[in-house]
Amino acid sequence: DYGGREPQARGVRRDSPAAEGRPRPGRRVYDGKARDAESSYHGEARRRKEMEESLARERAAVEQDRRELDAILEKIREVDNRSAELELQISDSGRVMGELDVRMSESCSVLDALRREHRGEEPAADEESMPAVDGGDQSVSFLQLGLLELEEATDRFNESTMIGGASAGSRGRVYRGSLRGMSVAVKMICPDVAVHEARFGRAVDAIARARHPNIVALVGACPEARAVVHELVPGGSLEDRLGGEAPPLPWHARCGIAYRTCSALAYLHSTATVHGDVRPTNILLEDEQCSSSKLAGLGMPGFVAPPQLPSGVALAYVEPRYLATGELTPQCDVHALGVVLLCLVTGMPAFAAKKAAQKANDGSTPWHEVVDATAGGWPMERATEVALLGLKCCDAVETGGPHRPAELLDEALSVLEAATDATPGRTWSSLSASTASDSGGAPSYFLCPILKEVMRDPQIAGDGFTYEAEAMKEWLGSGHDTSPMTNLKLPTDELMPNHALRAAIQEWRHTRPSTFQRYQ
Repeated sequence: DYGGREPQARGVRRDSPAAEGRPRPGRRVYDGKARDAESSYHGEARRRKEMEESLARERAAVEQDRRELDAILEKIREVDNRSAELELQISDSGRVMGELDVRMSESCSVLDALRREHRGEEPAADEESMPAVDGGDQSVSFLQLGLLELEEATDRFNESTMIGGASAGSRGRVYRGSLRGMSVAVKMICPDVAVHEARFGRAVDAIARARHPNIVALVGACPEARAVVHELVPGGSLEDRLGGEAPPLPWHARCGIAYRTCSALAYLHSTATVHGDVRPTNILLEDEQCSSSKLAGLGMPGFVAPPQLPSGVALAYVEPRYLATGELTPQCDVHALGVVLLCLVTGMPAFAAKKAAQKANDGSTPWHEVVDATAGGWPMERATEVALLGLKCCDAVETGGPHRPAELLDEALSVLEAATDATPGRTWSSLSASTASDSGGAPSYFLCPILKEVMRDPQIAGDGFTYEAEAMKEWLGSGHDTSPMTNLKLPTDELMPNHALRAAIQEWRHTRPSTFQRYQ
């Protein structure tokens, strides 16, 4: 018992110097905590600075994105404003075209009235002339249809099933449908131009006799609704392939289409039938490869009450003498066929195609500038022959005297058959025999205008010339926007593969291996 006092260590007194010099435990703990707090403070400060810098960078990025978004929105507003202006222009153009169509129709009506007054005739509706077919003992077979059946086939003539006839001045609308298990095209003649039921029936009976592989077959008719039903040709029209966004037609496909159309016309004329409405809109394609084509629109002049002359672009295919006399003759079909041939060769609209071909024939323009470059390697000799044939059919060139339509069709079949069977390699070799360079006898058409070497990947540029793809891309990439050949501004910097020329070069390489080694 120490009486409430702590025991003292032996030999050391509480107030001795030895006891005063020993470090106290409380001070060491305090110094450690201070160092930890200071280290933690510096760490927090460093992390806060890093976070502030990161936040500043993010704010700068957000601000940059905001500025870019504002710029994009401004461009969108500009595009919207421009789009609105273009829509107004299109609307005004449509209104003007409508007024012109009305004036054209009125002019045609006056012309027809003056013509009848001059002849002192006033034909009755039942006695109007119409295309006829000498069918002999051939039986006529087609379906007699009712309006309800047509409505069911076309989903009550739903707008989504309409495949033609929506343009201004059209004399009828065409609907896609399914009738008794068949895919059909139903054409409804506009009531304001349709003939009476009796004449409609006679016209149907006449065209039902026309059976040819290259003429769209008649399936049936509905006199009550003034509707005719044909087989459906699903590949669209030649007009779509020449003027639309679809892939361009190669030259051999164009020649095949023209040959089949010419064959159909020759058959019709042999049966004393005039088509009367030959134009690209009525030349239908079986598929995208154009493996087959058929002539549609047969008998259309017999379904509408005169005077019903074509309007707008269709006037380009009308023979001038028909405008004066109103009489459909085989020459009307031959004239229209000639315009179609010119469109196929040049790839231009009807009026422009005829004008360009006439300039080339006069020597004002080289033929290679007139021939459509998107058709691939069209042999120039064959293309010129087809174009001259088209001018002859249109009576646009002096031919030393008149030609009978049958003679022109025979000549057309011969020329088109030769053009269809021609191959790019064979024709180019024969044409370039005098122009081949001394570089192994390679045709000049095979040489890139920039590199002066045989092309491996020929591509058609906006100027219509074909170049090696890499060479033209380098030309465009170096800032040029003009043609290497003409030095004129290119309408587009897009390139299109020239498949026909590439195939011809490959064929030449296989047949001339020793020569090809010089271009490796």
